[in-house]
Amino acid sequence: MAITESLISGGTRRPSAAFTLRQVECFLAIAETGSISAAAIVLNASDSAVSDALTSMERTVGATLFNRRRSRGATLTSDGLAILPIAHRMLSEAEELSAAVGQGVSAITGPVRLGAIDTLAPVLLPKLISATSERHPSVHIDFKTGDQASLLNLLVQGDLDLLITFDIDVPPELNRRSLYQTEACIVVSSDHPLAQNETATLDDVADEPMVLLDISSSRVHTLELMSTRAITPKIAFRTDNYELCRSLVGRGLGYSLLMRRAIDAQTWDGGQVVYLPIRPRPRSVNALVAWSPGRVPPRVSALIDICAEVGIGLRAAGLSPDFH
Repeated sequence: MAITESLISGGTRRPSAAFTLRQVECFLAIAETGSISAAAIVLNASDSAVSDALTSMERTVGATLFNRRRSRGATLTSDGLAILPIAHRMLSEAEELSAAVGQGVSAITGPVRLGAIDTLAPVLLPKLISATSERHPSVHIDFKTGDQASLLNLLVQGDLDLLITFDIDVPPELNRRSLYQTEACIVVSSDHPLAQNETATLDDVADEPMVLLDISSSRVHTLELMSTRAITPKIAFRTDNYELCRSLVGRGLGYSLLMRRAIDAQTWDGGQVVYLPIRPRPRSVNALVAWSPGRVPPRVSALIDICAEVGIGLRAAGLSPDFH
C-alpha cells in the first residue's frame, strides 16, 4: 500500500511520502542485518527486490540512507539513523492496525524490541527466545542489553517495546509485571572466615574491602542497604562486569553484595564464592518486565505473557528467596 496522501480536518488533502510499507520493512531489515543479501533472506525476497525497494525509498525521501560497500555490507548514514526510530514506529503501528481487526494467533506476528539489563539478560533471554520461537514462530525478538538508565531512555523514547529490569528506580508511570523475586546476599570467597556460616550481617563485613558491582540498579540497592545500617563501604574495586566482580571476590580481594541466583559457585578464573543470606533480611527485589502506557499490540502482549511464564519457571528453580 503506497502512502501518497492523507486527510486532515475539513476534508482538505495534503501530500505525504509516496513510499510503501514494504519499502520501510526492507529498510529496517537491512538496518538490522547489515546487508541487502541478509535482509533478502529474512524477508524471503530476492536481493534485487530489496535493493530496488531501498533505492525507491531513498529517491522518495531525497537522501542516501545506507553506505553500500560490496565487501562490508550496508551501514546506516546519518540520515538513515535519523529516520530509523520513525521507521520502527511506522511499521509497528501498521502491524497494530492490522492486528486490531485480526483474530487469533494470526495477529501475533512481527518484531518485538526487547531490552534487558546486563545482569538479567543471561538469566531470562535464552529461555524467553526459545519459548517464543516455539509458541509464536512469526514473532522475532530484537533484543538489546545494557545498563538500566540507557535502556529506560530507549523505552520512554519508543525505541523499545519492553524492558526487563529490577524494580529499582523504575519510573512509576510505566506498566509492569513481576517475574520473580530475589534479594541481595553477601558474597565472599570460599576461604573467607564467614564462608562456613549459614547467614551473615552487613556489620560483619563493614570494615572489609568491597568489590562493588557498579551498574546503576545494583549500585543504588547496595548503597541503600549499607546506609540502613549506617555503614560507609570501603570500596576497593568497581566493575560493571558481573563475572569479574565474582572472580575478584573469589580471589579474596573483597566481599560484594549480589542478588541471589541459581549459579555455580565457581568463578570463571577457577575461584570459589559463597552466597550468604543477610540477617536481618533485606527487602525483596522484583525482576520485572516494564512497558510504556498505551495500547499493547498482540505480539507484545504475547511476549509479556511468556515473560511471566519464564518467571514462574525461575521461581520453581529456586531464584526466589526461601531462606530464613
